[in-house]
Amino acid sequence: MNNEKILIVEDEKIIALDLQRRLERFGYQVVGMASDGAEAIAAAKEREPDIVLMDIDLGSMSRMDGIDAAKVIRAASGVPVVFLTAYSDEKTLERAKAVEPLGYICKPFKERDLYSTIDIALYKNSIDRMLHKQERLFSAILHSINDAIIATDVDLRVNFLNPAAEDIVGCTEALAKGKAVTELITSATAQDGTEIFGARPEGERPIFFNETLIKNSQGQGIIADGSITRIHEQENSTEGYVVTIRDISELKRLSETISYQASHDSLTGLSNREEFSFKLNELLKSLRSSESSLVLLVIDVDRFKAINDACGALAGDELLRQVASHIQANISRKDISARIGGDEFAIILRDCRLEDGINVAHRLQEAVQARKFVWQNGVFPVTLSIGAVPLGRESMDSHSVLAAADDACHLAKEEGGNKISIFRAEDSKFQKRRGEMEWIAKINKAVDENRFVLYHQPIVPLDPASGLQDKAEILIRLVKEDGGIAPPGDFIPAAERYNLMPLIDRWVVQNSFMAYRTLLDRAAPVSRGLISINLSGPSILDEDLIEIIIRQVKDFAIDPSFICFEITETAAIQNLSSAIRFMKKLKDVGFTFALDDFGSGFSSFSYLKNLPVDYLKIDGSFVQSIDESQISYAMVESINSIGHVMGIKTIAEFVKSAEIKRRLCEIGVDYAQGYEIAAPTPLL
Repeated sequence: MNNEKILIVEDEKIIALDLQRRLERFGYQVVGMASDGAEAIAAAKEREPDIVLMDIDLGSMSRMDGIDAAKVIRAASGVPVVFLTAYSDEKTLERAKAVEPLGYICKPFKERDLYSTIDIALYKNSIDRMLHKQERLFSAILHSINDAIIATDVDLRVNFLNPAAEDIVGCTEALAKGKAVTELITSATAQDGTEIFGARPEGERPIFFNETLIKNSQGQGIIADGSITRIHEQENSTEGYVVTIRDISELKRLSETISYQASHDSLTGLSNREEFSFKLNELLKSLRSSESSLVLLVIDVDRFKAINDACGALAGDELLRQVASHIQANISRKDISARIGGDEFAIILRDCRLEDGINVAHRLQEAVQARKFVWQNGVFPVTLSIGAVPLGRESMDSHSVLAAADDACHLAKEEGGNKISIFRAEDSKFQKRRGEMEWIAKINKAVDENRFVLYHQPIVPLDPASGLQDKAEILIRLVKEDGGIAPPGDFIPAAERYNLMPLIDRWVVQNSFMAYRTLLDRAAPVSRGLISINLSGPSILDEDLIEIIIRQVKDFAIDPSFICFEITETAAIQNLSSAIRFMKKLKDVGFTFALDDFGSGFSSFSYLKNLPVDYLKIDGSFVQSIDESQISYAMVESINSIGHVMGIKTIAEFVKSAEIKRRLCEIGVDYAQGYEIAAPTPLL
């Protein structure tokens, strides 16, 4: 016993007291007694019993009998009822059934019947409460989940819809009940023509469907995943089916959007580099087992940077969109196009011979040229440089063929633009370019690992009586990984082409100052003269380098008048205003300057008067042949004369013989440098 609370409703006082005595002896707690319907309703509300023992006939004084009172109590609080009655006619029993009593005891009753009926009633009530709680829980779950749940009978007729299912089928549960599922929703049919929602799973394995188009009777459609599962008893007989449907329309749309964004360029709508490389790699794999051929084109927009800088990024973006539209208009639907860089595009022409690919490239160039780029009040001609690579069975991976096409495209651009260059591995131009590109990684690694070394070559006065100071030019060498020494001619062209000279120049400046400080401390002969350090064209555009140089001469306590910077004539002329500003700032501190390779330009003398230089290094192409060519002799003589008129000392490089040295003395050149004087040797 759990001391359950019982309310007794009985109009005869003696019977009520007898019931109370008996029930309390059984261990129940009688919380109240009522003699009519109204009193019973009020007591049930106030005392909250676990069960009501209700007499049906409450006498003529009560306005309602026990059945009517039980109805009100059940409706208000759900408290279960056991009826007590002396009447058992059919009409009374039918009325009593409507209240769903948990027991029915006829007077006169036996004590054991009373106890058993109440005990069973209380047990059944506790079970009912648990079931109702479970039902509420499952109902809350089914009504809150986003997946549609449809429960059917064995004939696939609807018994239940949750709200998500009502939304999909387009009607309420009340309207759907009894209808076949296929009347409410239909699906894309399977390969054998079977309608998914007409299928019945067998055994324990559900029927699953994925990314299926489902339509309701109003024609509204969704993309859905789901299943059909059999409901069965322990004996394995089928009671019905449960259909679950998950609407993945939005997820599918988002997935497709993300997939598109991950594989396409947002500006032009073409494939991006990653997607293009993947597709190219797949096509190259298929080529190995077929006789078909492809042509890969890499396209660069000539003078794009100039238009972008002049008109702004919006104009640059519009130009790229226009080029992309020309590409799409001039290739077939089976071809693949992509934007693979800032202003670089690529095309895979499928089932295409090289000559046909070149025709497509020409057609594309003509289309772009025919429609000039117009932005605000400006009209800009646009041309394309194109590199082409024929692909077949022997072609390598996507990275290799893209690099080859990129090489061809850059050669087309370097030859003036608006050209089509075809990659041929055996062509010396491509071999040279490939060699230069390999030096990029080597140079960067050498800087990181400090594998450069400084050499020097003396620059001596030709007239010992002139009183001029000795000089020495600092030269750089690269120590290869195997310990060998790479001369400048091996890596400097690549460094110049790929803008690595500022990196090298900074290394040379810092390490030259450090080495010179060491030589000063040792009182080495080299430290008694001036040292010359070469700077490239891009470095004289670097304002930060000026501050670095000034700071380092202070850090190493070096007199700047002992440092001369050499700048080539070509670099100075191409960046004239920057070169003049650079020189003047450092000359104000005390540094000197030499103009290297003088005489190689077309307007050397006209620019010379504007450049604040202290030394002219006469171009070695003239010096090395003055013993054989009168023209070379005259050129050196005139350069020397102009220099002296302007108060500039002259230096002849490439002095390779005693005869050349003698003739330079005749002319009156101030300094000589070359193997006749001394070969380059390590600085330290």
